[in-house]
Amino acid sequence: MDAGMTTVEHTPDNLLGGSAPAPVTETVTILSGEGALSRGRLLGKMDRAAGAPDGTGNTGDGTMTAVSLGIAARLGTYTVECIAAAANGGTFKVVDPDGYAIDAQAEVGAAFTSGHLNFTLNDGGADFIVGDKFAVVVGAGSGKYRAYNAANTDGSQHPVAILGADVDATAADKPASVYLMGCFNGASVTGYAAGLKPALRQLGIFIKSIS
Repeated sequence: MDAGMTTVEHTPDNLLGGSAPAPVTETVTILSGEGALSRGRLLGKMDRAAGAPDGTGNTGDGTMTAVSLGIAARLGTYTVECIAAAANGGTFKVVDPDGYAIDAQAEVGAAFTSGHLNFTLNDGGADFIVGDKFAVVVGAGSGKYRAYNAANTDGSQHPVAILGADVDATAADKPASVYLMGCFNGASVTGYAAGLKPALRQLGIFIKSIS
């Protein structure tokens, strides 16, 4: 068991669905701005973030802006490389950290969106040439926790914990106790849907229907 995790004895209540497996708790940081969250809220962890794009060595002096992650973003380096030059434009391929090109291609001057990476390539005074490229490193995020939302793109689109006590993170980061493992009453887990059960089970979070 990782340092900081604690196995505790609890009497089952409306949230806890039983004493086996024993609940495992840890103190984490809830992201400022999440507001008032109640015991039982399903949480995700911010475990990825995009670095600043690096276009060192390019002939074209255009820029890449509005970089954000898609829901399927992976840790590692994405490359965005010019494969067709054009006056005041150009076409770029996007390659993921494993070396696979994403189906969609990016055009200078148009917002690019995908499940992996979102950005806009901007024309500069000198046109891009074939081979010009930007590198975007997707690295570890802050490690803070926030309310699980399938639409998030910072890692918290994956549920990993259940809040153990009410916390108000409206104006500042706040420490909070969370359950990392245990058996829980699905009706008392805010944000839970039946489709999440298999993924949660793999983490040691078991959801039951308790009348």
